[in-house]
Amino acid sequence: MLEFQKNNQIDSKFVSGRTKALILQNKYIGDVLTSSVIAENLKQIDPEIEVHYFCYKPAVSVLENNPFIDQIISFDEKKLKKILVLNQYANQIKQENYDIVLDPYAKLQSRFIVLKSRAKRRISYDKPFFKHIYTDVVKKTMIPSVETSCTAIDNRVSLASPLMKGQIELALHPKIYLTEEEIQEGKDILQKAKLDFDRKTLMVGILGSSEEKSWPIEYMIKLISHLQKYYDFNLLFNYIPSQQSTVDKILAGLSSTDKIYPEVMGKSVREFLKILYHCDAFVGNEGGAVNMSKALDIPTFSIYSPHKFPSDWGCFEDGFHHVSVHFQDLDKKTVDNSTAKQLLRNTHKYYRKLNYPYVRTETDKFLQDNFGAIDLPVEFKKETPKISALLITYNEERNIQKFLDEAWYADEIIIVDSESTDRTAEIAKKHPKVTFITRKFDNFTAQKNFAIDQAQNEWVTFFDADERISKALIFEMMDEINKAEADAFFVYRRFYFMEKYIKRSGWQNDKAIRLFRKSKNRYGEGRLVHELIDSKGKVKFLQNKLDHYSYYSVEEYDRKLTQYSILRAKELFSKRLKPNVFHFWVKPWFRFVHHYVLRMGILDGGEGYIISKLHAHHVFKRYLFLSKMWESEKEKKAK
Repeated sequence: MLEFQKNNQIDSKFVSGRTKALILQNKYIGDVLTSSVIAENLKQIDPEIEVHYFCYKPAVSVLENNPFIDQIISFDEKKLKKILVLNQYANQIKQENYDIVLDPYAKLQSRFIVLKSRAKRRISYDKPFFKHIYTDVVKKTMIPSVETSCTAIDNRVSLASPLMKGQIELALHPKIYLTEEEIQEGKDILQKAKLDFDRKTLMVGILGSSEEKSWPIEYMIKLISHLQKYYDFNLLFNYIPSQQSTVDKILAGLSSTDKIYPEVMGKSVREFLKILYHCDAFVGNEGGAVNMSKALDIPTFSIYSPHKFPSDWGCFEDGFHHVSVHFQDLDKKTVDNSTAKQLLRNTHKYYRKLNYPYVRTETDKFLQDNFGAIDLPVEFKKETPKISALLITYNEERNIQKFLDEAWYADEIIIVDSESTDRTAEIAKKHPKVTFITRKFDNFTAQKNFAIDQAQNEWVTFFDADERISKALIFEMMDEINKAEADAFFVYRRFYFMEKYIKRSGWQNDKAIRLFRKSKNRYGEGRLVHELIDSKGKVKFLQNKLDHYSYYSVEEYDRKLTQYSILRAKELFSKRLKPNVFHFWVKPWFRFVHHYVLRMGILDGGEGYIISKLHAHHVFKRYLFLSKMWESEKEKKAK
C-alpha cells in the first residue's frame, strides 16, 4: 500500500474546495529534490492549491518540512515493478480525485498512473507516441538558462507554465528544510565524534551511487592525501553503507587517517542532512549529495561521471561557489562524437582521462576561491617548467580580458602593443602577471621577435588575442613540456567568421606553432606578414585544437586583408618584382577558384562566397599597392 504522510498542517476549511495537484517523481534523491521546485511554483500560481508528492521511500527525507508540499506519498520501488502492485497504486491515486497531475518522471510507470488518474489537467513533456496521454505538454530544452545553468531545473519549472496566468516570479532553487532541533542534533553528532570546530569541515563524496558513477579510487586516494597534507580541514566521507568494503580499501590506501572521521556519515538520509548542514563545502563524485549540498547553500566541487553532463545537472555553477569537472574538459572531441550510451559502456576508460593532476588543480582553485589563499609548498605549486605567454596587440579591448583569463598557466605575460587607441592597455595593466610594452609597429615578424626577446623563460606560448584556448589544450601543452620530447608544437585552428564555424574555404587545415622553446625557435625574417616560425629543433602536433574568432564582420575582415596586402606588397617590392597583367587578372581569379571550388568554400554557404571574393579582391589590391610603390620610386628618381 502507498504511505500517505502529512507534511504540513492543512487548514480544514479550505480542503473541500481546494485544487489538488500531484507531482509524480520516481527515482532517487537528486531527481526528487530537483522536482520539488514544481511544488513551490504551484504555490506561487495558487497559494491555496493542495500539493501532494509521489516518490520512493528513500527520497522522502529531502522533502520533509517543505512548506510547499502538503502531503508525501511514498512507496517501495521494488514492489512498483510488479504490474499488479502498480495497478493497485494507480487505483489509490485515482481515488484521490486529483485536479492536476504533473509527470516530470515521464516513464512507463508514471504514465500508467497518469492515465488512470482521470485528472482534468495532465502535464508532462512533449514526447512522441505518449503526448496523447496528457492534456498539456511542454518541449524539453537542451540548452540551460543563464539563471540555472542546468536543464534539469529549467525543464521541471516549465511543467508549471500551462497553469500560469500572467507573470509570476519563478522559484528556481530546490531547498531542504531542517528544524532548529535537527540542526542542533547534527552539531551534537559532530561534537560526540570530537571534530575540531576551529577547522573548516569538508564533506568528501568518495564514491558515487555505483561504480560507473565513481571516479577511480586510486585517484580519490591521491586527492584525499593531498587534502590531508595541504589543508587544515576536518574530512567527512559520503558513501552508501553497501560500499563499506570499497571505503575500507580507500582508507587502507592512505598513509594515515589524520583529520578524517569515517564513522561520521549518518544512519539515515535525514541524519546525513543534519551533519551536512554543518559542513563548509562538498568535494567529490557528482550525485544526490551534491544536490543536497546546493539545497543547503553549501559550496560544491563536483566530479562528473563520463555519461552525465554539467549542462544537465550542473545547477547554479558559477565557476566559484559551485564548480565541476568532466572529462570533456580534456577531450571534447570524444564527447562530441559519442552517445551517452557509448560513454557509459566505456566509463572506466574515459574516467581515466579525467586525470588526478587536472582534478587536483581545479580542486585547489575552488578551495582557495572559497576559503582564501592557502600557502602551498613551492615544489607543489609548479610541477611544469615556467612558461611565458607572449602576445602582440593593437586595439584588442574586445579580446584581451579573455586572453588574460585563459593565460592562468603562465608565470609571466609579455604584451607588446602597437600604440593601441582603445582600452587594451588599461585592461592589460590591471593583471599582476603582465609586462606591458609599447612599440611602434613595423611588421608582424619584427614585433613578434621583439616579444620573444623579452621573455624570461625558455618555454613560451604565442597565441593571438582572438584565439580561445581550452583547458584541454592547456593541460596537453603542460604534459608535452614535462615530457620534453619536442621543441615546438603546431596547433590546428578552427576558423570562425562572423561567429560561424567555417569548415572549408581554405581554412580546414589551418595550423600554427603556438608553443616552443625560445632558444630553438624564431620567426623567419623573410616575411613581413603570415610570419612563420623557423625551428631548429623537433616539431610535433598537438591533438587539441583552438578556436580562432578572427573576424566579426565583413568590414573587419576587409581591413585586416588590406593590412596584409600592403605588407605582402612590401615583401614583393623588396624582391624587385614588377606586377603585370598576369598578376592583376589571372592570380585574383585563381585565388577565388582556389578558395571557393578547390577548397570547397561553396559548401560554407554565403560566408564561403564572401571569404573567397575577399581573398581574390585582396590579391588584386596587393599588386595595386605594389604598382604604386614602383610609381613612387620612379617619381623619386625623376626628381
